[in-house]
Amino acid sequence: MSSSSNLESDDSDNGSPAHPAARRWTPPRRTGCEAAEGVLLLNRQRTTRADWDLVRRFLRRLSAELAPSGFSVCLLSDRGIRRYNKQFRGVDQPTDVLSFPVGGPRTGKREYLGDILISVETARDNAGRFGLRLEEELQVLALHGVLHLLGYDHERDHGEMARLERRWTRRLGLPQSLTERARSSR
Repeated sequence: MSSSSNLESDDSDNGSPAHPAARRWTPPRRTGCEAAEGVLLLNRQRTTRADWDLVRRFLRRLSAELAPSGFSVCLLSDRGIRRYNKQFRGVDQPTDVLSFPVGGPRTGKREYLGDILISVETARDNAGRFGLRLEEELQVLALHGVLHLLGYDHERDHGEMARLERRWTRRLGLPQSLTERARSSR
């Protein structure tokens, strides 16, 4: 596990990370739970609206170009992500993104990479602070999360993830990478 709406979900911030194997999966009812070519987008927050189609298209592109297997992105409130941050990292505060990889680091092709949790409230605040649209910030966070799912860890890899994230940020046309931004704000 790693750190760093016009469709609304009927779900609230009360389940475990969105892992398809954890429960029997049924096709989504256009309620914020959208599967797209190996990517599952779950919108479990109810307060913030965005262009979810734009986010979904980016996730499909991210999946096609970078991720060798499927993954999910679960959008939460600050309250929801705070619970996961406290439970899995011992930090009792909200964060922007958490990643829950399945399996060991970089062990080759897996059927399912894992789950990414994103706080839409924190993403919205960060987008305002850094002069981005919310959808751009969600894309930055999704890229960061996928790199964690692939086994990279910017806290331990001596800059390997940061270099890879910068390369993919440019390739995907994103405004900035999360690791670059964190480094420059210190």
